[in-house]
Amino acid sequence: MQYIVYDLEMTNRLSEIIEIGAIRMTEVNGELTILDTFQTFVQPKMDKLNSRITNLTGITKKDLISAPVYAEAIENFRSWIGLEEYYLCSWGPEDKWALITDSTFHQAETDWIINHNDLQFHFSLLHDSEKGFRYGLSRALQTMELSHQGSKHRALDDAINTARIFKRIYKNIEIVKNPTSYLESKLFEPEKLVYKTKAEESISPFASLSKLFN
Repeated sequence: MQYIVYDLEMTNRLSEIIEIGAIRMTEVNGELTILDTFQTFVQPKMDKLNSRITNLTGITKKDLISAPVYAEAIENFRSWIGLEEYYLCSWGPEDKWALITDSTFHQAETDWIINHNDLQFHFSLLHDSEKGFRYGLSRALQTMELSHQGSKHRALDDAINTARIFKRIYKNIEIVKNPTSYLESKLFEPEKLVYKTKAEESISPFASLSKLFN
């Protein structure tokens, strides 16, 4: 069984995926080990890259102009994942939502988006279950006394840091299997946790998205 820990970067206005980064992990002698990495830029179709996202991520128009379009990029990602059974793991629910919505928009298959596990949810339950707060990635790293590796808001670096946390909590959480249909049905359910960063607390921005589709 392999664990695909991934992260996405997106545009600002329409939240199109513009970068995919992922880590392949497997269990060796009871411990999770990193086997491989994946990274690709994705050329957006509807939304333009603005200066805010460039300043936040460091991703430029030059990075995207020759990048594969979504259908090609996601096929490359799926080929990299391979045929071995896998779990998909991300930090928070937003990346799952982005994969399903972008795949639907670009008429790409969604049946591979299975066995999805929200590591942020698991981490937050382990550390603040009685308060119901979600930890941002940076705050979670600080809690685990881990320094941030690489650049913030870059897909592969954030995936690497998520994987480092996953290694620490792996034995204390239950990773579950679930089909795509389960993910779609759960997509817009109210989140059980709210976000908590070092400076502020706020309700998940995705909790209200269901109103746009009703």
